[in-house]
Amino acid sequence: MDNLVTCKRCGSNACYEQKISEEVTTHLCMGCGFTTSTLMKEGSEPVKAALDTSPELYKDLMYKDSDGQIWFPSTLTVPTKGMVFVDGTNKNEWKWAAVRAIPLQEGDKKVADDQTHKMDMKNLKHYAERDFMDALEYIDFFALV
Repeated sequence: MDNLVTCKRCGSNACYEQKISEEVTTHLCMGCGFTTSTLMKEGSEPVKAALDTSPELYKDLMYKDSDGQIWFPSTLTVPTKGMVFVDGTNKNEWKWAAVRAIPLQEGDKKVADDQTHKMDMKNLKHYAERDFMDALEYIDFFALV
């Protein structure tokens, strides 16, 4: 079951909650752009894996809510539309970044055989911390739903 709930990180009423199983519920807040799940507890394997593979900025922005769940900034990629991610130098100096995808041109290297688009960093646009939905709009994310 999916519904909107109040985000335990930012207080937004645009936090998308999805029950995956009896034990697992995920949250993606469209207000702040952070995500978590009931598996994301301090010291858990999923949190350790995220810490091992995430850029330093994502680690610095990690947030622990009142239930002990760990929230990380989202990175959303839609191969034919674009990507939204965190860009900055530290937890006090960051913004959401959005880039649009463009069709591959002849001679462009493919990462996968079925790849048709690439992220065009020339159209990079930055958004304030609370403008995650605006960044998603820039890549036409909501046209998918």
